[in-house]
Amino acid sequence: MKANIVKKALLCTLTAALLMAPATGVLAAGSGAGTKAVGGGSSSSSKSRVEEIINSNSGSESGQGSASGGASSVVSVPKTSSVAGVQSTVAGVYLATSVRGTAITTGLSNISEGYGLQKGEKPYARIYNMDAKKSHLAQACIDNAAASMGAVAGPAINVEIGKMASGKFSLLPAEGTPISLKVGIPKNFAQGDKTFAVVAVRPGGAVSVLTDTDTNPDTVTFDTTAGQAVYALIKY
Repeated sequence: MKANIVKKALLCTLTAALLMAPATGVLAAGSGAGTKAVGGGSSSSSKSRVEEIINSNSGSESGQGSASGGASSVVSVPKTSSVAGVQSTVAGVYLATSVRGTAITTGLSNISEGYGLQKGEKPYARIYNMDAKKSHLAQACIDNAAASMGAVAGPAINVEIGKMASGKFSLLPAEGTPISLKVGIPKNFAQGDKTFAVVAVRPGGAVSVLTDTDTNPDTVTFDTTAGQAVYALIKY
């Protein structure tokens, strides 16, 4: 059962440092990669894996690393992800394993035009699990928002939507045109008689509840914007 809900705007005391990992980094453009998302566990392990990927690929591009050693021998940068057969339009590091896949479905040209990207700049995403113990203030915001609706909070993911230019990643601003994100509902959280939605928490403590816009009982699709945010599935 799926139904629209009224979008809510809340405020929660939150520091950006506890919401997200650092959003800047260097990544070798055009490095070899597969499309399979890398498995992982907690947010801390995912964060370290993101940095390993970035550092190893940057080093190999500049001749400082090789496929025979370091993180590059263990993992490659996944450039796409898919949900229920829908493949992401945006290249990036897709590491979120607490949900059944993530995919940005807005076209690249729409994102580029909507956020004023210049020649040589391409949309890029970094998505990984959120660790509720380490990001306890973000989790408190999620729990409060869910409780206000009589909902149950589920898995949460960190999402950074930015751009890649000359091998360097930077965040795009949160003020911009809508970007559609699709998330697969994990089997241990799925429930056929429930309505699903997403709680979004932004740096500074802005919290919103986003409506599911698709009709697939196995996925949640919602409109957001670029920049940093935590997104948590809820059901009620």
